[in-house]
Amino acid sequence: MQTYTLITGASSGMGAVCAKKLSSTDNLILASENKTQLEKVRKECNYSDKHIIWCIDFAKERCKIAESLADLLKEKNISIDKYVHFAGITKILPIKNFPISYIDDIFNVNYFSIIEILRTLLKKSNNKALKNIVLISALVSIRGNIGNSIYASSKGAINSLVYSLAQELAPDINVNAVLPGAIMTPMTQNLNEEYLEEMKKETPLGFGTMEDVVNYVLFLLSDKSKWLTGQCLVIDGGRSTK
Repeated sequence: MQTYTLITGASSGMGAVCAKKLSSTDNLILASENKTQLEKVRKECNYSDKHIIWCIDFAKERCKIAESLADLLKEKNISIDKYVHFAGITKILPIKNFPISYIDDIFNVNYFSIIEILRTLLKKSNNKALKNIVLISALVSIRGNIGNSIYASSKGAINSLVYSLAQELAPDINVNAVLPGAIMTPMTQNLNEEYLEEMKKETPLGFGTMEDVVNYVLFLLSDKSKWLTGQCLVIDGGRSTK
């Protein structure tokens, strides 16, 4: 049975960058709700024909995630040994103005989808294959940010999950998170200029690139980090020092 690396949020941003970097060495499952973009990324990967697309809307189809993934693994007769969760969304609003639908969407994509995926990956049919879990959190999960409380809370939940899962799944599975600071991605580019300028001023090394974060993800997926688990690694260009 062939093993695959599952990358969520693979249709754009850091997920797409990570997919392209891993495509020479790993079989990939590229996950997102945007089939057109997933196909584009897959075609830009090395050995594109060997990679698989899993199209699902984490925000609206939470109840289908576990079953859908299980069906895919069974249909393709494959297992997953590495799982990276880049999928994430945010809305910048004061908490008093947050509609319930926004809250549900943010938590479904950023956090609850992880739980649903793990419900499948940790079952007997796959758990012997799984070796590495890397989750993308955020600096705001430990630092705070005005208007970003719901997003920060969803990422804080990831940090807590990492601490507990690292103990629960040891010694067979490593579990870590990466906490990026000010990174230019398709998601952050939609924020207003005043907000972005403030973030840049607070970061001693200026904005980071998607590659800056992905390089640490690749490290966590490699044998070089085999004695590293339960860690939330801050990668923020020095922003947390201010």
